[in-house]
Amino acid sequence: MNRRTFIGVSGLGLGFAGCLDTHSETPTDSNGSRSDPDLATENATDGATEEADRNADPSTGTEAETETAGTGDDSDGESGDSEPTVTFPSCTRAEVTGTFAADDVAFASTGFYEDGLYGNTVLEDGIVFGEDVAAPFSGTVAFEIGETAAVREAADEIVVELPPYGSDGTVISSVTIEREAYLTGGVSHGNPHVRECLREIEADDGGDAAAETPAAFEIVRLETNAPIDAGDFLDVNATVENTGGTDGTHDLALIVGHSAERVERRTVSLAAGERTTITTGYETPRVDADQEFPVRIEAGDDAAERSVLVHGTD
Repeated sequence: MNRRTFIGVSGLGLGFAGCLDTHSETPTDSNGSRSDPDLATENATDGATEEADRNADPSTGTEAETETAGTGDDSDGESGDSEPTVTFPSCTRAEVTGTFAADDVAFASTGFYEDGLYGNTVLEDGIVFGEDVAAPFSGTVAFEIGETAAVREAADEIVVELPPYGSDGTVISSVTIEREAYLTGGVSHGNPHVRECLREIEADDGGDAAAETPAAFEIVRLETNAPIDAGDFLDVNATVENTGGTDGTHDLALIVGHSAERVERRTVSLAAGERTTITTGYETPRVDADQEFPVRIEAGDDAAERSVLVHGTD
């Protein structure tokens, strides 16, 4: 059952069945188009409001959906039998616990962002008991976002793995366990936290979900082999870390003396979060008297300095 749609930031929406929605009566902004975050959230949850009043719209941020979904330990009791309980432990996992007979269903719908565009799937991932898995079954059906579409059966648990539909992130927006709702593409239990979940993966201005910070080099440690004798080689070890969110390249310079003479420069490239130790230095001149002077390492916008002592030959 392929009920996947994409919604662009222009505000034109595709309905759950894949048809162009030209009869929207929802309010618009001053330009006559819906804002993308609200549109994304409402399309992820409007199936819940089309059901009977037993479901509240998850986009309101409330948890007043069905009694079974909110608490995980109450039952509906419409037919006198215990109805499965539905919980959403996280944005990427939903659990349905109960007893299932032949022809019972358990399906999940998702909302996702793909390169800045919101999309959703409706009842695309799930199982029909007696067809896809054995029936009757008592235990938990777990839906979770994974690497690919798969169904794994165990004695008391069935795991339905959903593929990551969006490159920016995918969340489980609702679960359907009522056959009538399944046949009509409806929702029986909406995720009460879907608004917050979608905001976590929402891309900024069509970019990545998490804004990347530029490369930033920081000198976290500076050591030398001083004190040394005049004429010996002064070793300088600098530990440099890229604390930014992207890869970067900077020149690393060794500055010596009160006159700030640059005696060496080299290029250093680091991936985001990478740290490395650079060994540099220079041969000190032969002098008669002891000398104390600063050595300084510069890398990008950061620098570190130490005072070194060189013993004279006298």
